[in-house]
Amino acid sequence: AGIPEVVMEDERTEEISDEGQGDVEDETVTMPMVQATPVVRTEIGDVPADAEGQPIQGAEPIHPQAVQAYRTQRSQDRNCCENRACLWTFWLIVAGFIITSFVVGFVTKRPWLGALGILSIIPAAVILYIIYWKNHKTQVELPRVVNMFCWGIVGAIPAAFLELLLTFMFAWATGYNTKNVENGDNNEPVSHVVIYSLFAAFFVAALCEESLKYYLVVEFPNGTKNVRTAYGIVVLATAGALGFATLENIGYVFQDSSSSSFAVAIMRALLAVPLHAATGMIIGLSIAKALMDRSNPACWKVLWLPILLHGTYDGLLMLSLGLKNENPDIQNLGILAFLIPIFALGYGVRQIYKLPPEYFVGEANQRLLA
Repeated sequence: AGIPEVVMEDERTEEISDEGQGDVEDETVTMPMVQATPVVRTEIGDVPADAEGQPIQGAEPIHPQAVQAYRTQRSQDRNCCENRACLWTFWLIVAGFIITSFVVGFVTKRPWLGALGILSIIPAAVILYIIYWKNHKTQVELPRVVNMFCWGIVGAIPAAFLELLLTFMFAWATGYNTKNVENGDNNEPVSHVVIYSLFAAFFVAALCEESLKYYLVVEFPNGTKNVRTAYGIVVLATAGALGFATLENIGYVFQDSSSSSFAVAIMRALLAVPLHAATGMIIGLSIAKALMDRSNPACWKVLWLPILLHGTYDGLLMLSLGLKNENPDIQNLGILAFLIPIFALGYGVRQIYKLPPEYFVGEANQRLLA
């Protein structure tokens, strides 16, 4: 939105006397009424404005050609300050969490907690830097990226409760001891391990977590509203996914607070966080393509591939852990699972490089904002 340009209704009437005609009656000439519709300048052109100076939803631009949004020096300074404030806030949160981890580790005589704090939060911050700050800062405003990242963190909390509820309902309905299945107890039948692992991987973890990422972009207020370009949606979806991955990572890494958590932190930094980023990237790409084609981003069309990738990764890991006592060779499933994040991230990056130019500038603005 820009600065409303309003011209009020004006009617002028002038009496013109012909001084040279003597007694001839005065002639009254009514000038034509000049009425200009209040407009507000946006990225798609001059759009009719309401009484408050805001663009009317669904209104067509008055001018057929899109115009460049006019930005005053004051608005540029304000945006610069907002971006700096968000950037500093983001890194202060990161630094505060790391410092807190070191302090808690010092007080509890577990110095490795500081290193765990770094390993649990830095991967998401690095990926977000690469996906946004390094190359595509103009695609979407920084405050929206940080906001989406934070909402991803918040959304991880109800998602975790929902996953616990589904696990409890499954255990109640089937009578399975899910704890024993997860720990690879020898007393549990192989069928129990396989059924529960597949259910937990696809219907608990993958479905809940990928649906959250979809909701943050499509259903959440201002998720896709007024995004500058189609690629901006990809950035927002990835930011939300990384926010979720950050809180999940913290939960896993600090679960037992022992020195063995280093292995968990390193493995999740190399595999789980990139997988979340990749599925968020794929979700954003699917939504952006649907909007560019003027179609509704159907949930199942957007989520089937992220759920398949995520569920396969979790399922292979759970099977390798649950059946390790049955057959030592089953550990090879875990090695196969490591290839899933590499494939997913490579697929997402390749799809971004294949995007046409209008996804980054120009025509995309008109299509997404119309």
